[in-house]
Amino acid sequence: MRRVYPEPFVALLAFVLGIWLWDLYFGKNAGYPPGTEEMALVKIDRDLRLADAMADDAAWQRALVGVELPWVTKRKALEAMEKLAREGGLSPQGREAFVMLKALEDGKMPEGIRTSSEIRETAERLALHQGTWWEAKWLESLEPEDSPGMDWGPAYKEDMDRLKTRAVATGAMVSLLGLVGLAFIPSALGCLKEGFFPRFRGYGEAWSLPLGLVVFMLATLAWIGFSMTLDLAAGVFPGMHPLAGIALDSLARVLPAVIVLGLLFRRPSHGIRVLGLVPPVAWRPIFGMFTLLMIFDHLLRVAMGNVDPNEPGGGLSRGEAGGWGLVYALVSACVLAPVVEEIVYRGLLFRSFRNRLGVLPAALLSSAVFAVLHIYDGYGLISVGVFGFSCALLYSGTASLTTVIVLHLLYNLSIKLPEWVFYHAPLG
Repeated sequence: MRRVYPEPFVALLAFVLGIWLWDLYFGKNAGYPPGTEEMALVKIDRDLRLADAMADDAAWQRALVGVELPWVTKRKALEAMEKLAREGGLSPQGREAFVMLKALEDGKMPEGIRTSSEIRETAERLALHQGTWWEAKWLESLEPEDSPGMDWGPAYKEDMDRLKTRAVATGAMVSLLGLVGLAFIPSALGCLKEGFFPRFRGYGEAWSLPLGLVVFMLATLAWIGFSMTLDLAAGVFPGMHPLAGIALDSLARVLPAVIVLGLLFRRPSHGIRVLGLVPPVAWRPIFGMFTLLMIFDHLLRVAMGNVDPNEPGGGLSRGEAGGWGLVYALVSACVLAPVVEEIVYRGLLFRSFRNRLGVLPAALLSSAVFAVLHIYDGYGLISVGVFGFSCALLYSGTASLTTVIVLHLLYNLSIKLPEWVFYHAPLG
């Protein structure tokens, strides 16, 4: 392909993309996204329930599911609520939760926060597997004469046991997968080593770096514009059916890959062959790499002091709640995201850099762009960057984009499925 793009055009696209990134990372903070407080309350409630349920368990059991001691969890819950209060204020429900959490921290629940009828309604909700951790603690703190006179405790304990079972089961599942991968670490390391001597041949080694950068930035800017339009539409039409939301999100996810394939290849079959979607999946390196990434992630968390995400909601999305939410999470994050991101970041961007600069600089640069465009900070940037770097070397060593897609799918699934089971699945 003899397409030539003038350098000023490349610079213009980079300038536009840079302004968008600068505004996201360093622009004036307009508050947290809609739904952050709602998700923060869900996360805090379930984290506190699990911390209580596992307070007497061994340290290794708590480490298996990533739960901390109750006092640490309460402190982090208060910090999250304080962030929300500073940024844009709290809703009545949020203020009530904040007051109760603060009172529990100080060792004395506030008096007169609810009437006797509201006390009874709260007890009824807890008996129906609703309500919150702080409401249960508040009821426990009441004097006998103020007690609602109904037994909500068994239902609340059942909810705590259910959460503990879910957390242990999903944590054990991911850990078991990591243990299986220990046997394949040598295979993964061998692939990483081979990645410095890539097997790519043909047209994929012929396109220039400016061409690759232009196609990448066009695809990325189109995705940004389409996603922003969808966000506006969601605000205008809040009652949209979940299936319509999944369809629109899928269009936004697929758009960058369609642009890449359309601009670089005459036929889809050419792209499938050149990008490496034909070679069989290399399962051994996938399992080994998954375990290496798990080990690195654990060490990174320890090194950073188990730092919490900047967003009080922990990155949870209210769109992933309930049954339709699970469909959305699986389709968007566990199927489409791995396919599209590997085509764009490894199939296009990494190979474009590699054609000019070599494997190591290409892996570093493409993974840095991959991390920055995921809009995380601290722990997230490092974790995603290392993941992208590993995927680049794995792709280079196997010449199989399908292999990297499967690793990406497995990695995202190990995050999203436990997250949904614990935070988004109904309690009752």
